[in-house]
Amino acid sequence: MNRHRNLSFYIESLILLLFLLAALVVLLRVFGAAQSLGWQAREKTDAALILQTVSAEFSAQAEPVAQGIREARQSGEAHVEYWCDSQGTVREDGSYRVVVRLRAEPQTAGNLVIAEIHVAEASAQNAEPLATMETSLYCPNPAGEEAES
Repeated sequence: MNRHRNLSFYIESLILLLFLLAALVVLLRVFGAAQSLGWQAREKTDAALILQTVSAEFSAQAEPVAQGIREARQSGEAHVEYWCDSQGTVREDGSYRVVVRLRAEPQTAGNLVIAEIHVAEASAQNAEPLATMETSLYCPNPAGEEAES
């Protein structure tokens, strides 16, 4: 009878151990999924901040998009691509790739330059952008110049 009690104890301990292992596996999967979602949310937040920075640089006609604006006003289209960090600071080893496609539409007294801004991970070359935005800027012609038709 004593042997039967010992065997029951071992079987109950084994069942409890298996239950605890199954619970641990479930918890590890839940925490892993939460961490992955946290990284995705961080990337989206960084992309939104970069969009805001690039949009402000575009509106101020500041580098690195200033040359693209000049080119778009002359030829009608331009393309600017560079890498930046999570704050939008241009860096060659940045973790985000910014692509700005510019096109100019002639107006009566100047050009309306439209920018499509795309932010993606630098490591993902053909992946979907993390964030996209379209903005525009009116650039009047210098005094005395007429718009090209």
